Amino acid sequence: MVPVTMIVPVVKDIVKDRLLGSNLDVAFFTSIPMLGSFLFAPVAGIISDRFQNRRYFIATFCFLDAFLFYLLTQVQNMNLFLLIRFLEGAAHIFIIGLLLSSAADRENDPENKRYYGKGVLMGVTGMFLSLGGAFGMPLGVLGRKDPLLPFYVGSGILIFVGIVALVKLRDKGIHKEKKFKWQHLKQASIENPYLLVPFLFNFIDRFTVGFIISSFNIHLRETLGFHPGTLGLFLGLVLFPMSLLSYPAAVLSRKTGVLPLVLIGSATYGIFLGLSGTTGDFWILFTFLLLCGIGAGVMFVPSMMLASKMSRPGLTATTMSAFTGIGSLGFMLGPIVSFNMQIFFQNTVSEEYAFPSLSFFFGFLEIFLVILTIPFFKKILTKISNAEKERDEISLANSSAIF
Repeated sequence: MVPVTMIVPVVKDIVKDRLLGSNLDVAFFTSIPMLGSFLFAPVAGIISDRFQNRRYFIATFCFLDAFLFYLLTQVQNMNLFLLIRFLEGAAHIFIIGLLLSSAADRENDPENKRYYGKGVLMGVTGMFLSLGGAFGMPLGVLGRKDPLLPFYVGSGILIFVGIVALVKLRDKGIHKEKKFKWQHLKQASIENPYLLVPFLFNFIDRFTVGFIISSFNIHLRETLGFHPGTLGLFLGLVLFPMSLLSYPAAVLSRKTGVLPLVLIGSATYGIFLGLSGTTGDFWILFTFLLLCGIGAGVMFVPSMMLASKMSRPGLTATTMSAFTGIGSLGFMLGPIVSFNMQIFFQNTVSEEYAFPSLSFFFGFLEIFLVILTIPFFKKILTKISNAEKERDEISLANSSAIF
């Protein structure tokens, strides 16, 4: 995640100053890789499950992503630049989606007594994903003298990750007796429509993040007069608690289950996200965003675990890559919808209450999804239990076959 976020501070320098682009081109630079991620996320999962391999795909796309980062520093044509950015988003989702799948493989494998069902690996994975996003942003300071430097450093990081994947990563826990077939994916969707629940939560979560980095960002800068340093501090109030609470939330889920944490965390996140647009007081806003980040930290990893636990054996990568892809779609649409919704509220409510209304709208989406899920609570738990029993049966069958 560090290479992705460390280039954000130099977007203006690259797109507007170097390539003479417009504000619309800046917006495209932000959203078009998310489109690539959304379109290619299921492809990544399906291919990986079909060939039952994570390691070589992760390493290959790390090297490809590194090359695309380098190409972004070489092209001078805006259309070609945005095309490469689209492909970079597609390559990146192969890496993230399949790394999540690798963690899910180990935790969903009954033969792996150390990690099975404990949430440890998903917790650590979620923690480092969010930490990468949080720490990458300030590293954009590398581009103060040369805005191309973050791209070079990001490319180097990806090459390093690719080498580590080749040397250290092992494909374990992939249920090889369940060969991937298209009818398995169709059958799994019919048998377990509640798999849509973690997908919806991830979509809305990333959708609201799109609002935070766009309309909320502008609100803090222009309406409240925050300078960039203060802005970074306040946005970090959401990212850093999410990072720090990822692992504890995964451990806590052993006692509570993952679904209660998803619901409680999402409700907390939604309530305080809605309230954050109603105040200009420094410390009240500080508190609201901190509580918003705590809510995000409580539900972030459990929502990933919910998707992995409900996945059928042999479809883990397909499920987790689609999970990250639908989140990318939400992230892509968030800024566009928030911009248009703000204009709508300005025309229908008033200029004064437009942003509070917008903030309440995005916060209520989280709360509404929680309310919508509660009636299906027991049925979702049953589906999780059934998936775990299927994994246990496959593990038992494998053991019997050996002896």
